[in-house]
Amino acid sequence: MTYIESSLLVHQPVKAVFAFLNAPDNHARFIPNMAKFQQTSPGAFGSLGARAQGVLSYFGLLKVRVRYEIIEHERNRRLAMKGQMGPISFKDGYILQEAMAGTNIRFWLELRPTGWARIFSPLAGLIGKIHAWETLRNLKRELAKLESVPLP
Repeated sequence: MTYIESSLLVHQPVKAVFAFLNAPDNHARFIPNMAKFQQTSPGAFGSLGARAQGVLSYFGLLKVRVRYEIIEHERNRRLAMKGQMGPISFKDGYILQEAMAGTNIRFWLELRPTGWARIFSPLAGLIGKIHAWETLRNLKRELAKLESVPLP
């Protein structure tokens, strides 16, 4: 198992950041290579056990389905999911903390390659770090766009 954690500060209030993360349509906007992301279970996206499915697209040639399930949801504080991407199971999540200038977002990722994918375990840390950096970079970019939109 590989565990990665990274954080950054954004200049939006916690409520706006959480509302953005809690909307399934937004995940395709910031998860690296995510071409499609949609909720597949009824009810609210943030409810425990809610499910979603995504499609990662690499170079427009390789499409990888990713299944997600919400495993942690604490309004304006935490959102976490577990998932399966081929032979790799994972958990990831966002922990939000109010800061003087906005919100500190801590992103964590736990990767568990299984079967034949275990041969890539030595690279999992590097791949995970790149994914965490890209996720936070993209999330910050998308949240910056919210500054011009009035919040509810």
